[in-house]
Formats: sequence, C-alpha cells, structure tokens
Amino acid sequence: MDTRTKQKHLRAVRLLVHALEGHRSSLPAGKPICSVLSEGMAAAQALGFDLMAGEARAISGRTVAVGRGVEALFCPPASACGIERSLPRGDA
Repeated sequence: MDTRTKQKHLRAVRLLVHALEGHRSSLPAGKPICSVLSEGMAAAQALGFDLMAGEARAISGRTVAVGRGVEALFCPPASACGIERSLPRGDA
C-alpha cells in the first residue's frame, strides 16, 4: 500500500475513533455519522489486511530460508557415495 493511501485510511480511522469516543466536534461538518463509521471500519479493515499480508510475506521468507538450510545440511554432495549419503555433512 502506498503512503498516500495509507494516510487516507489512517485519517478515516482517526475520525472513526473520534466518533466512538463521542467527540462530535472533531468530525467534518455536514458528514453523517453513518458514513464516518462505515468509512472508518472499511479503512481499518484495509489497514489490517495490509498488515497481515506483510506478516505473511515475512513468515514465508523465513520458512523458505530455513527449509533451504535444512535441505543443504542433509542433501549429499554430487560426488558422495556409500554411507556419506545418509549422514549430515558435519558427521561425514
């Protein structure tokens, strides 16, 4: 999500929080409370989905790196033969 979109969503969520706290004077003049609530909840959901997607990317990156490390530990080199194939590299 780009920074301008994120800032727009954050403003909508701030307005939602002001409405929930009862600070009606902080809301834009002439804007119905229903639209403030619906836009704020949609913006909070979009920010949450963006946060979850970033966390999923971070977790998947770590999993792949660990998987390659374990695979490299137990995969024999191309020239290995005999008992070396069943042992980790450090023990051969």
